[in-house]
Amino acid sequence: MTKIINSEFVERLLFTTIVIGILMTLFGTFRFFVLSNELANNEAAKIHASGQQISPQTNAEAQGLVAADMERRDLVKDRFNMMVVGGVGLALIGVGWMAMDILRSRRKKGDESPTPSVAEATS
Repeated sequence: MTKIINSEFVERLLFTTIVIGILMTLFGTFRFFVLSNELANNEAAKIHASGQQISPQTNAEAQGLVAADMERRDLVKDRFNMMVVGGVGLALIGVGWMAMDILRSRRKKGDESPTPSVAEATS
């Protein structure tokens, strides 16, 4: 009886791992695209992508470009982190799925244990 409870608990734990992996992957993907959109609208990112050299004319313009560049760096870092979150989510899905398959195959092998036939039982 305890073996059934333990295997059911492990199966639920693995299912929870798969669900958490799916949620992490979805969250990471969504945030990655949101951050990519914000990065495409960032002025410093546009300048960086085009490879232009900018010489600001005023102090305020220079401060604005510095702030935009700091924001660009944060967006790039956060976008990379969301790639990692999505990857960890995919890894959790894979590990949970593989462990569930192993658990089910072991349970199936246990259910197929040889039973004595009627002829062997009567002799």
